[in-house]
Amino acid sequence: MRTLIIVIIIILLIIVGWFFVYTVIENNTNAFIHSLNIIAENVETKNWQDASVNFINVKEKWMKERKFMTIFLDHHEVDNIDLAIARTEKYIKGQDLALSLAEIDVLKKLFSIVKENESVTLENIL
Repeated sequence: MRTLIIVIIIILLIIVGWFFVYTVIENNTNAFIHSLNIIAENVETKNWQDASVNFINVKEKWMKERKFMTIFLDHHEVDNIDLAIARTEKYIKGQDLALSLAEIDVLKKLFSIVKENESVTLENIL
């Protein structure tokens, strides 16, 4: 009986931990996507100064969050985000409208994929 209670407690801790981590990841990815939408609007209006400043803020926030994310995410996903951030930064500095918007969309999709991969779904459980 004691073993059963311990196993149930461990399973509950794992489930609660998963929901906590997912909530944090979901909030972070939603914040990144929102910030990237603002940057995309700045790029579309060719407001390169604001786009650059906002993107530097996103990059700095990512570097802080990256430490947490690498613990729970596949390193391949983190590396893809790092590469997309590096490309986006260069495109915004070069004031390339099409490539900047394309790479911002790639970043938004990468953050969406992270959120989907960490969600509590039957597909992810199995």
